Amino acid sequence: MINRSELKLLLLTAYQTPNPHISKYAKHVLQSSLQWTELFLLAKRWQIRPHLYHFIKAHHLQSCIPDLHLKSLHEDYQRQAMQTIFLKRQIQDINHHFTKQNIHYCLIKGAELIQTIYKDTPVRSMSDIDLLCYPKDINAITKILTNLGYFQKTMHQSHELQAIATYRKHYPAFFHNHRHTIEVHFNLFPDATNQSDLTPILWAHARAVDNTSQFRLDVNHHLLYLCHHLTYHIQSPREGLVLYWFFDIYQWIKEYHQSTIQCPLFLCLNPKDRDNIEFVYNIIENQWTQPERLDQNFIHTDTDLEKILNKHLKEKSVHKIKRVISYYQNVWFDKHPQWSYCERLLYWLRLIFPQRSYLKDRYQVQQKWMLPLYCLVHPFLVIRRAIKRLIQNKNL
Repeated sequence: MINRSELKLLLLTAYQTPNPHISKYAKHVLQSSLQWTELFLLAKRWQIRPHLYHFIKAHHLQSCIPDLHLKSLHEDYQRQAMQTIFLKRQIQDINHHFTKQNIHYCLIKGAELIQTIYKDTPVRSMSDIDLLCYPKDINAITKILTNLGYFQKTMHQSHELQAIATYRKHYPAFFHNHRHTIEVHFNLFPDATNQSDLTPILWAHARAVDNTSQFRLDVNHHLLYLCHHLTYHIQSPREGLVLYWFFDIYQWIKEYHQSTIQCPLFLCLNPKDRDNIEFVYNIIENQWTQPERLDQNFIHTDTDLEKILNKHLKEKSVHKIKRVISYYQNVWFDKHPQWSYCERLLYWLRLIFPQRSYLKDRYQVQQKWMLPLYCLVHPFLVIRRAIKRLIQNKNL
């Protein structure tokens, strides 16, 4: 269980602009007994150390923080500022080459947020750059990124798998030795009831950015996707959960004065996804959109957000195993209902016993005589990786 005062302070860091109600409440929290080491470890785990430093500075709370910890936070904030500069340069480079080839794309998630709601502060960290593109442009995109030094660690091994993969949400990621990874998406809502209609709706309402081939998603559509993405990570036992995803949605609501997520695209999702999205949206709206209600009694009140965070930190092994089983059941039966049993069997056979072209690309095999050896070893590596993931999920 997370110490209540420490959690309250971390949740307050969503407020990046000065506010007298928030400052007063933050001082009250800081006067309580805080375990500073645990506090900063949680901030690191949830990737909000830059948020924490910016919050402290914006609300003039430096005197309430031990000097050693404040210095460490400042150093992290400076590193994140440099990372943000490099990220923006990388995005400008992508924009230049895509515009030159007239490839339409939308920035999504962090790549869009650092240019809009976080444009004046470098608090938002990113592990990759996410783009929404048209499937017809993937060959041109691959050529551009390959020429820029990117590479893919995996690839579709057959025409059959390429056809199946059209139901997935993105192509194999593009890696670079000195830059952030790029993920090219073509379906932001792969679990929708009517998948064929959703992406055209996104593009039809996206607006072009002047003098470039970049487009920006409709404000409601991007908010819907942020909520959908967060619900997936809350439920998935394989994926991590970072607190700034909640902050992103709150900042989006605040920036664009969104009071609802009801839009035609929302109705295209299946009922389960709609319920999950509404649940997450209501949590965030209740938690942060009315800072004037913060008072001393709030510190003694349980919230659904606290329960979610505690669940991910201190989940019992039995519950974790159940969630792992549920996850893989979803992957096999529910996530791709359009797959036939033959298509599912083909996918797993290709995964365990891939073609030579895949092995050559996956393991960077230079000598042809070594391919039979990798054919024998690869199934054991796949099984080893699956067992390792299960152990890691159990211990999270």
